[in-house]
Order: sequence, then C-alpha cells, then structure tokens
Amino acid sequence: MLTKRIIPLFLLKGSRLVKGSHFGDYVDVGDPVSQAMIYDAQGAEEVVILDIEATKHDRMIDTSIITEAIEKCRLPIAAGGGIKNLEDAHCCFRAGADKIVINSHAALNPDLVKEMSDEFGSQSVVASIDVNKSAGGRYDVYIFSGTKKIDIGLEKLVETYLANGIGEIIVTSIGQEGTLSGFDCDLYQKLRPLVNVPLIASGGSGSYDDMVNLFQKSDCDGVALGKMLCLRDYDIVRIKSYLKGKNVLIRET
Repeated sequence: MLTKRIIPLFLLKGSRLVKGSHFGDYVDVGDPVSQAMIYDAQGAEEVVILDIEATKHDRMIDTSIITEAIEKCRLPIAAGGGIKNLEDAHCCFRAGADKIVINSHAALNPDLVKEMSDEFGSQSVVASIDVNKSAGGRYDVYIFSGTKKIDIGLEKLVETYLANGIGEIIVTSIGQEGTLSGFDCDLYQKLRPLVNVPLIASGGSGSYDDMVNLFQKSDCDGVALGKMLCLRDYDIVRIKSYLKGKNVLIRET
C-alpha cells in the first residue's frame, strides 16, 4: 500500500504567494521561496507551485522562482501556469522542476497530454482539473482559473487524460476551495474507481480530521494543502503525526 502524500500547494500571482476562496478574494501571504524553505525543514516531500494568472496573461510561470527554490530546498517541485507546449515544459524542467502541471491548455487540447507524456514520461506530467458542482449534482469542469465552463464532462476528460498517458491528477473543488470546511468527499469517491494513477484532492481542508475523513472515504493518494497551512496553526510535522495516529499510512519525516 502506498503512503499518503501531504503536499503544500502554492498559488502565485506573479512572484507572490496568495490564498483565497472559491478562486477569488486573494490576499498576499508572502514569498514562495521562503515558504518552501519552511516546509522543507518540516519534512514536506514535494510542493506544487501554480501561477494562477499565467494563462490569463498569455505567459508562463516565472521559472526563476523554481530555480531559486531548488537552490535553497531539497523539495521536488511540480510547476504549472500557462504551460501550453513542449517548449514551455522544457523551460520548467531546465529551471529544476521535477514535474509539470497542465490545466487549461490540456483541457482545450487533450493531445497535449500525449505529447508531453511521450516527451518527458508519464511520471513527470500532472493534470490539474478544477470542478464545480452544479445544482443538479453534476461536476462541471472549468478552465482559466475557474472563469470558463467547458462542455466536456469530468469523467470523459479524466478518461481522455488517462488514455493519453497522464501520470497524476489533481482535482480541485472550486466550491470548497479556501473554505476550510472539509473536502467534497463525494467527488473523490466518484473519481477513485476511474483513476488508476495517483489522485490528489485539493480544496477545503481545514482540520486534521478533514484529511482522515477523505482518506477513509475515497482512498485518494494525497492532499494538496493551501490556506490551511498558511493561515492556521498547522504544520507538516503535526499533520503527519496526527494522521499516523489515525492509522493513515504516512511516509516518515
């Protein structure tokens, strides 16, 4: 059985780390490299860094942030934001990223997943999918930082990504994001039987028991934590200790 992963999630606006709710109301919470150094010292195994404005402004994530973080930390970095072709991906890997994360451009052109998995290996390519639950209970997929709904259904998009060689999937609940009120466990229970690669839950964690509940109900492979780590009195060491005490298999710090 694989150990569960506790992953700090950094949302960037340019060079600054921000946190918000429902993909809005963002506030500046500091320097991403300094924060990465803190999580590195606490025993985090990796960090995901996403520039949430990159696609909107037709640019990609500032790779100097990746390079600086790699120079000062031992943490593997999964980096995303505006990556739309192989050249952009190569830039991230040259900067030191361990994985690249693709979202809007992959949803609009799923063949991009195959191109990147063929070029870099499936283990290096992560799909990020943002969803919102409709009044009828359907999970709609959104792109461009949650501002545009697309017609393709969540299950079909996941199926296409898997067929094209994706190595990992992060699914964020827009409705839960930043609320600190718990994960949408129904979402991940629905996806788990369909996904045969690592499935990471994002959006809503506000307590230790939120994570325990998620792992027990959905068997996700990990959680991506943002606001909970920045704005509440939690750290990686205490999270791992608590989960271990609840019989969740966690890699030792």
